[in-house]
Amino acid sequence: MKNQSYLLLIILSTILVLSGCSSTSMNYRDIEVPPVEWSPPEFKEFDLPNGIAGLIVEDHEVPLVDFYLSFPSPSDPADKVGLASMTGWALRNGGSVNIPADSLNYLVEFKAASIGVSAGQEQLQVYGFCLKDDLGLLLEIARDLIDNPAYPEDKIEFRRSNMLEGIRRSNDNPRGIGSREIYKLLYPDHPWGRENSTTTVNAISRDDIMNYHNQVFQTEGAVFGVVGDITLEEAKELTSKHFGDFKGGDVAIEPLPKAGEAAKPGIYYAYKDVTQAYVYAGHRTITYDDPRSHAAQIMNYILGSGMQSILSKRIRVDEGLAYGTGSRFSAPVPIEGTFTAFASTRLAEAGRTLGLMNEVISDYAENGPTQEQFDQALKAYVNSYVWKYESSEDMLYRLVYLKWRGLPLDSPQRDLEAYQNLTIEDVKQAAKELLHPDNMIKVVVGDKDQLDQPLESFGEVIELDISTE
Repeated sequence: MKNQSYLLLIILSTILVLSGCSSTSMNYRDIEVPPVEWSPPEFKEFDLPNGIAGLIVEDHEVPLVDFYLSFPSPSDPADKVGLASMTGWALRNGGSVNIPADSLNYLVEFKAASIGVSAGQEQLQVYGFCLKDDLGLLLEIARDLIDNPAYPEDKIEFRRSNMLEGIRRSNDNPRGIGSREIYKLLYPDHPWGRENSTTTVNAISRDDIMNYHNQVFQTEGAVFGVVGDITLEEAKELTSKHFGDFKGGDVAIEPLPKAGEAAKPGIYYAYKDVTQAYVYAGHRTITYDDPRSHAAQIMNYILGSGMQSILSKRIRVDEGLAYGTGSRFSAPVPIEGTFTAFASTRLAEAGRTLGLMNEVISDYAENGPTQEQFDQALKAYVNSYVWKYESSEDMLYRLVYLKWRGLPLDSPQRDLEAYQNLTIEDVKQAAKELLHPDNMIKVVVGDKDQLDQPLESFGEVIELDISTE
């Protein structure tokens, strides 16, 4: 009986505590979060004897090392789009004259390491991951791949067949069609807007690959980065040993051309026999060095980033028109980025969705965010910013990018400070100056005969050729 009394007392006490908690519970919006104080991982710079720039971030927690060797690369010729991608894949998977592909794979796997090559329109990277004691071996392999590439025909043809199959299937994804086509319209006749096709991929020969290889691997603009359980002196010694005498080619790489005018604003339509419509709208914007670029990121965060955004609330929550909707804003280097808004909805609501999207963007461009929207967004954005560089590897990768682009290496800290100093007026001004709802390219993918209203009601309709030839 005595034990039962004690048990009853405990239960009553718990109920009282819980009821007291519920009556004094605090709204999460009222919680005061202290200002973000962030100290990024320290880094050091060094130069190889041949002028290649070096960066190191020491992290001695575990005996592992990552390295990145970055080279500026030329854009693919317009008639051979896919050349960079094919070259990067065939270099790694084709092995070298001294180490055939199968032997290379066995050697790397035996060491529980990895080595890879990625190539795009402006940059080629040779990268690797290994135990500290194996870094010298991986750098030796990387140098051998660069100096003595094999590029066997069977590997080139294997990659070609994979790329052709990917192209053949590219129109299976209506969302991918919309994204692809709007960038082609935003960057017509420019490397950033080009897509490979069966014609361009079939036009690539082994000679093209070798010429590309000989052009891209040179010391001018090259950056070597290493992170992990390694000291500055060790990094200098190993990189000088394996790449200090590297000369490479001396053919000047043409810089990325400036982007010409985007396609004229209007409605662009791609037929696809699907049950939904995929709607995209966008225009060109600014570059990273524009003083409004930080305000523009917060502007877009409020408008279309995540489930709490204005676009999501109006189109998805209030009207139930789309499960997925939002917007993106990019301010890259060295040419102008883009603002794009998107939504997927049922065919019978596509016109209404497109109209509401334009209405929301127009209202936001004119009035900007409320104080509450600004405060919440800025707090969330700043508090999440440091997670971009959560690891030493993330930090090094960013540093290599900044060095390659010729940007200040303290840009992450400068960016954070710029975000912290923003005001609501900065964001309102960015919205007013950088959003152009009446001057957008709009792309609709679906069956226009099934839409709730004619596309012509939004303006002249231009039908897109989405063939992959």
